[in-house]
Amino acid sequence: MRTCVSKLLLAAAVLALGACQDGDRSAPTAPIASQMDLRAPSMVQVCHESRRRGELIEVPAAALQSHLAHGDYVARLEVNTTVPSGDGVHFRRITDALQAARASRLAQGELVTAACRITIVAPAGTYPGTTADLTADGVEHFPMLVDVPDITLHGALTMTLDAAGRATGTGIGGAETVLTPVEPLPVVNAVSTPIIIANAHPGGSAGNGLVVEGFVFQSGHDPAVDAGGQGVLTVRATRVTILGNRFEGGFTESLDLRGGSGDVARNHLGGTAGTCDICLAGPGSFHVHGNTLEAGGIPGIVLSGVLSLPVPVGVEPFVLPATGETWGDIRNNTVRDHERLPVGVGVRVDVLGVNAPNVYNTVHAVIQDNLLVHNRFGIIVHAQTPKSGSGPLRSDAYVTLGRNAIEQSCEAKLLVSLARHQTALGIGTNLYMQNSRYAISLRGNLDWSEAWYGNPDGYGNVLTVDGDTIPNGVHQAYDATKVCN
Repeated sequence: MRTCVSKLLLAAAVLALGACQDGDRSAPTAPIASQMDLRAPSMVQVCHESRRRGELIEVPAAALQSHLAHGDYVARLEVNTTVPSGDGVHFRRITDALQAARASRLAQGELVTAACRITIVAPAGTYPGTTADLTADGVEHFPMLVDVPDITLHGALTMTLDAAGRATGTGIGGAETVLTPVEPLPVVNAVSTPIIIANAHPGGSAGNGLVVEGFVFQSGHDPAVDAGGQGVLTVRATRVTILGNRFEGGFTESLDLRGGSGDVARNHLGGTAGTCDICLAGPGSFHVHGNTLEAGGIPGIVLSGVLSLPVPVGVEPFVLPATGETWGDIRNNTVRDHERLPVGVGVRVDVLGVNAPNVYNTVHAVIQDNLLVHNRFGIIVHAQTPKSGSGPLRSDAYVTLGRNAIEQSCEAKLLVSLARHQTALGIGTNLYMQNSRYAISLRGNLDWSEAWYGNPDGYGNVLTVDGDTIPNGVHQAYDATKVCN
């Protein structure tokens, strides 16, 4: 079966992540809502073992039990309040379908990979959710946890794209599947509550291969007043795909991917009110392309080395390694109007991760073909939060730019700091890195004279730009009173 790759609009990016290789039965398929008639449940899609490999086949509903009896399992679950549930195929809530998919995976012993992908289809409509009353009839349970492999959550939104192939925020035909909280998503013990979590349990089952496509995410918060909640959080999960969704305002983070690997493509983010809009942390590999980010958090897109942040109840904390390597390919996105003082920015690279000063990181970032417009800074490469007495304070960064349109930046197109960004700007006193290397390749994207940087002598750090070593020093013209146009 070789249909999965040919049907993906984002095949090249997914192939680079290893998510949909030839013969991989669990790889995500193309949008399927138009292929399904939920009013005629006479046929059921099942995973059939054939020559020791899973194969998706359609069987009559009357024959389902016989297929289940010899080891097949249902591979397409439908959320539909108008069809009676209890048949193992139709469910009144996404939450119930996820529980059934999880039980099926565990029964089959499919803990980190699977023979076939299980797709849960949620048709157009509004799906309210709560973190409080878990028995409420017809109300989803937030967060919705995915900790078994190769699950697709498929909504009705089919994202339209602009001429550059970036998300517009509107869908074809107006059909939308909306996930919205009954009460604003809470922040509990400094942890924002996600709508969806993909967790990989250390040594156990894992939400690897999760696909979230075609949903509208709402936080319940007014971004002009406060922020709370996350759209999607992943911890240690690999091969995650977040495709063609719309995230509305009020989240602390719309997308937060920590460790593992992921493909974030063609989503529209319309105003995160908290920290970052798309937050990516190593170790791992991430592709971010075709997204549109309107006015939001402090940075629009962040690529970070290994970090340590609190996690929701039921998710194991991330165990810090001694070293970590992170790869990020950030291409063909629009990030605009990130003007927060003092360091609102379109794309940011955090070389030393938050609360992980002892980890020696190597961060590779490719930032190309993006439109970064009307942000306080276009791009920042900095050390995040070095702390006194915490170790060698050493990490390296290799950043390649090219063909970005960095327009109307309020302060500077590029800031490079071997300390936290505010230290290089003269408004902070964080430590500088030691014996670290930053290698920046501008590739004609801008002239180095347009960049600001902070790399004073005495720390053993080396900053090279297009292969040339930059003399130690600090160059910036920051004006805290400057008002962006």
